[in-house]
Parts: sequence; C-alpha cells; structure tokens
Amino acid sequence: MILLHKRSPSESPPVVPLRIMLAMPDPLCCAHIDRYLAGSTEILVVGRTTSESEAMQLFFRLRPDVTVLDWRIAEHEPARLVGLLKRVAPGACVVSVVPALDSMPARAARALGADEVVTCDFLPDCLAALAARPERSGKV
Repeated sequence: MILLHKRSPSESPPVVPLRIMLAMPDPLCCAHIDRYLAGSTEILVVGRTTSESEAMQLFFRLRPDVTVLDWRIAEHEPARLVGLLKRVAPGACVVSVVPALDSMPARAARALGADEVVTCDFLPDCLAALAARPERSGKV
C-alpha cells in the first residue's frame, strides 16, 4: 500500500532550490559568495566553470534556472557570453557580475540582455530574490 501525503491548504508548497550555474574565474570574486552558497538551502549550484567555452556546453547539459556570468571570464569582451547565451537560449535567466554598475562591462551586459547586472557584493541578494520569486513556489 502506498501512502501519499496530501497537503492541507495551510501548508506551503515544497521549496525547490534555485538551480544555478556559475561561470566565474577562481577564486570567486568574493569569499562571502562561497559562504553564502554553502549555507543556502534555497540555492543549489549545479555547475561551475572558469572557461567561457565550457560555460556554453555546461549550460546546455544542465539547463540551470539561472546562469551567473562573471565579466572576468572574457575580459577583452566581457559581455560576449551574455549576448551569445541570450541569442541561442532567449528564455535563459542570466545574471552578469560586473566590477561596477556604471562600468563598460555593466553597460555591455545590459545592452546584450542580461536579466540582472550586479556587483559581487550584491550577488547573494540578487540570487535570494530570484529564489524567492512567487512564480517559483510550488515548482517541482
């Protein structure tokens, strides 16, 4: 006999972690990001790469909910990967980590379609906000 737990209307839906892929050079831009990700129950790192070319392969293999791209992956063309990813996977959610919000990498990332543009200090807040979006509740 199989028993199924039926959720009462007052119970909240199960929390499904936000699946993220990181494309960032080592070490990560700030030590606090590693601590935040290690302690988070609402975010799951499903892939990590330090290579621009591997980032595309990893994206298509993993299909993460959010892809975090650090501008240092390709310093000479810091937003190229943002543009490429948005062109081949228009529905992809891309967070671009930039040195400053008014920097050239930030302007390029916005122009090429990044969903969020943040500095390293605000990446944890950005990921927490994405994980807490109401449309994610009940996702299985």
